[in-house]
Amino acid sequence: MTKINKTVSLKITLAVFGLTIFSFIVSSFIRKTEKNEITKTYIHNSFPVFKSDASFFILNDSAAVINYKNYALYEFGDIFSIQNDSATIDEKVINRYFLLKEKEQYGYYYDSLNAKTGKRVRMDSILSKRAYYNQTFFIPSIMQLISSKKDQNGYKLIEKYKCKTKIDVSYPDTIIVYFSNKMKSTSFTLSKHLDSIKKLKALKIRAIFNSQFIKGYPSKFPQYEYKFELTEDSISNLNKYKEFIEKEISR
Repeated sequence: MTKINKTVSLKITLAVFGLTIFSFIVSSFIRKTEKNEITKTYIHNSFPVFKSDASFFILNDSAAVINYKNYALYEFGDIFSIQNDSATIDEKVINRYFLLKEKEQYGYYYDSLNAKTGKRVRMDSILSKRAYYNQTFFIPSIMQLISSKKDQNGYKLIEKYKCKTKIDVSYPDTIIVYFSNKMKSTSFTLSKHLDSIKKLKALKIRAIFNSQFIKGYPSKFPQYEYKFELTEDSISNLNKYKEFIEKEISR
């Protein structure tokens, strides 16, 4: 009876050991696959541009980041217009790039993917201007949660906040945040604070301003909003970015 129990125990031990090794191999493969995966994410921003009569038009802007291995390649589009005396004849978009290694403070700025060399630039100086780095309407100390909905409209969580301390007109009256459990690996973040405490990714933030009078304008401003949103590019061929990053890191 003792021999049988020892045999069974040995088989169970070997099985558990084998399963542990298998799990380790699989998880290592998954981590390696994730590390070598290449993704492209856009950050979109839409905001009002006001005229002297308090009317406004919406201006849209965007930037992209390509994440590969432990590098982030940011893509910025500069629009150049060709005009005659009365109208715009043509528009051309020229992309600029900024390559940054994870946890580094300095990266390299390129005029194109064909550029021979890049200019060394401090990370926060360029990303704050071109990729909304450290810019957010969500200030935890002045926001109060007023509603929370789970699994709504394709999002894992939607939360609505009101501004309990509106210091001036630059503070939104309401903020709506849309969370997902996707796109957690992208270098872009709309709020490090929210991403951290919710253990999800804030994919969209709407900062809504109520209709109000603003000093210096004779007319009352209508309701308006600022919107930031992250979307994943599932269409583009990403090989050109991979080749560029590989070329630069092998220098």
